[in-house]
Order: sequence, then structure tokens, then C-alpha cells
Amino acid sequence: MKSFLKKIQNFYFGYLFIALLPLSVLAFWKTYFSDLLKNGKSFDFYFHFHVIIAVTWLLMLIIQPVLFRLKKLRLHKLLGKISYILFPILLVSIVLLAHYRYRTLKDAEPLQLLIPFKDIIIALYGFLIAVYYRKRVFIHARGMLLTGIVFLEPVFVRIFSNYIAPWPYAMYLAMICIYTVLMLIIIGERHTKEGKWVFPPVFIFYIVVHLVILNHWQISFLRSFATWFSQLNLT
Repeated sequence: MKSFLKKIQNFYFGYLFIALLPLSVLAFWKTYFSDLLKNGKSFDFYFHFHVIIAVTWLLMLIIQPVLFRLKKLRLHKLLGKISYILFPILLVSIVLLAHYRYRTLKDAEPLQLLIPFKDIIIALYGFLIAVYYRKRVFIHARGMLLTGIVFLEPVFVRIFSNYIAPWPYAMYLAMICIYTVLMLIIIGERHTKEGKWVFPPVFIFYIVVHLVILNHWQISFLRSFATWFSQLNLT
């Protein structure tokens, strides 16, 4: 069991985001890459902007652990400083895309905004942990990991909805995958001296948000926020 958990830890600190890149292409092939490459379909700037920044961030999450293991600490720190600029841009790209899609979708519901803003909250939580504990490697690494875990849901949902099952079953399958990843991490971290507290709040937050979305719970604050957000002159 211990060797299995060790392999899981090596996976999510080494190869998870490498695997996520081709999975992302598969996930968005039908709705983005295929139309872009084959049909020459024109997408709005906000789609391209988000894709470029998200891929850049994933590449950084792949490169940084490698640099650390190779003792290329100077370059590792340089990229870390660049992340202070890149991460806010990533959040901006999510906000702009969420705003554009909410304003252009027919019959858009306030609950739909929970999905991107949930990702923003989790990524921001992880990044702030990583920055605050930048001199404590184990906690820092786990915080950065959270900034990439937020990509799992959009990737899994689209893979399942495009190739396997319609909504809401695609969402159920994506939830199973996300919860499995988080549970394996939490179990694998249970004897870790530093950083094991990082993931449980995120697991609980995912469950709460998913319950709200799937049960269509109406929240007055969210309706007010959606009205205010849609009226902003962002896109």
C-alpha cells in the first residue's frame, strides 16, 4: 500500500499535467481545435486568449518540478517570479471568457457562473499558499498543484460529454474522476508532516459547489452577482 501511494505522489507531482495536455486537446477537439484547424472557424479573442494562457500555465507547472529536481534553482526561481505576472493574467482570461459566454449564451443561468468562479477561488487559494510558503518546498508544491487541478473538471466534462455521455451524466463521471484524484492525494498525504491540510478544504468545496449546481439550488446572492457581473463592460 505504501509503495502504491508513493507512486501516486510521484504521478501527481510529475506526470499529471503532462497527461493533461493531450487530454485537453481531445476534450476541446470538437468544440475548438477541429473547427479552428479544419474549418477555419473564427472564434472570439477571449477563447484564444484563455487557451494560450492556460497552456502556458500548464507548461510552467510541468517544467518547474523538473527544474527543481535537476537543481536548476536559479531558473526555477526566475519562472517563479514570472508566475506572479502570469497567474493574474490566467485569472483575467477566465473572468473574460466567463463574462463573454454568460452574456452570449441563450437562457444563461446564474448557477453557470459558479463553475468558472469556483476554479478561480481554488486556483487563488493554491497560488496564495504557494507564495506564502515559497520557502517551504512541500507546502509550496502542493499549493501550485492546486492551480493545475482546476483544469481537470473542464477537461473531463468535455471528454465525457463529447464522446461518452450527455449532461448531467458527463458531469457525474467527471466528478468521480476529480474526487478519485483528490481522495488518492489526501490518503497519500495523510502521514505527511507538512502540507496535508492543503487539499481537504478543496475537496469539500468541490462537493458543495457540485451539490448546488446539480440540485439547481437558487441562491439570491448568486443571482445578484450574476446581474452585476453581466452588466460590467468587460467583453
